[in-house]
Amino acid sequence: MKRLYLEFFIGLSGLFFLCILVFSFVTQELTTDYEAELEISHVSSVMQILDDVAAQRGQAKADKLLAGYAEQSHLTYQTFSWDQLGFTQAEHNTLSQRGALFEDENQYWVVYGDQKWVYFLQPDTEQDLWLMLDLEFKLLWVSFFATFALYSAIMLKLLSGRFRKLEQATMAFSDGDFKVRASEKAGDRVGRLNARFNQMADKISELIQSHKHLTNAIAHELRTPLFRMQCQLDLLEESTLSAEQKNTLAGLYEDVDELESLIEELLYFAKMERSGVTLQLQQQDVSEVLQRTLVHCQKDTVKQLILDCPKHCLFDVDARHLERAVSNIIRNAFRYAEQSIVVKAFCQDRVLTIQVDDDGCGIPADERESVLKPFYRVGTSRDRQSGGHGLGLAIVAQVVSLHQGELLISESDSGGARFIIRLPQARC
Repeated sequence: MKRLYLEFFIGLSGLFFLCILVFSFVTQELTTDYEAELEISHVSSVMQILDDVAAQRGQAKADKLLAGYAEQSHLTYQTFSWDQLGFTQAEHNTLSQRGALFEDENQYWVVYGDQKWVYFLQPDTEQDLWLMLDLEFKLLWVSFFATFALYSAIMLKLLSGRFRKLEQATMAFSDGDFKVRASEKAGDRVGRLNARFNQMADKISELIQSHKHLTNAIAHELRTPLFRMQCQLDLLEESTLSAEQKNTLAGLYEDVDELESLIEELLYFAKMERSGVTLQLQQQDVSEVLQRTLVHCQKDTVKQLILDCPKHCLFDVDARHLERAVSNIIRNAFRYAEQSIVVKAFCQDRVLTIQVDDDGCGIPADERESVLKPFYRVGTSRDRQSGGHGLGLAIVAQVVSLHQGELLISESDSGGARFIIRLPQARC
């Protein structure tokens, strides 16, 4: 905000100075300086009077009148010979003919009478009049800058309020509140940006809603034909089959089981995405919850699963969802771990922390956020060797978000992947 204010203020002040410079250049260089002409006309008139006085009453009387004129005009003057001054021929002729030559504001070269000497008139800066004029000039500039500063502050205040409301709507939308819209009232609009944001939000909401409906529809509609396939496979298994046919049948069973697992994850993920899902928070012994999870997962792998968690580790959690999240992380580690997977749980600053480490190849730093997105896989492989459907870690992220927790991905001590679940709301 401070930077924006400075940019606004400096830009406004710079534009003002630029206008002053352009105006000065046009009025002084490209056109006649009429103010200087007016001042010279006044001084030249006085010099003509002094010429008459010198002719009638002598040069001394004219010199005395010049001193009086300078005093009454709050000016001082200095006397120079022509040889001391480097006037051009044109300036010399002008000064001789008109009796006055403009030097700067309130500064003049004058001659009169016998024109033996040239006099330089300038303000007497020690007098209060010129000091007050100088003060007024400085106050004028100060008032300009103060006005610019006040105007910048007011404009920035108005704009920042509008941008802040638009930012709040943007943040709420990014956090998953797809119903939020930016205000289009006259006092809240930032040009047409609010309307464009709402148009974008409508289209994104429609796409997300369509995606959810499609996911639900696919998952539900696949269950019926999948059930019929299972029944037919069971009937086929009871018939007389050759060894080759039995191997083919076993492969079909594996494909059906994989489809059933995918549908289950799709439905679970769709349920987590729907609004209104509430947690059943109860005090649970996290060590028992994790122990059940590891026992269940150990049945599906030969790799060693190790639990490091103190007994009677009591927290308020939803045991079913927490088991699903930890199970998904462990099963994801199945595919990459070399020998073992370590699950560690501890309480730090009254925050439940669950850490899952494997000794595999790890996850590249630039892909650690992407692996939490639905159907994202590290690399392009989707063969049976790597397995998975790309929904497991997305479900973990949904569960952690539902607990108002934090999911972090880093590197384990053995160089593999480390998943850390922190649940601040799980009261110890």
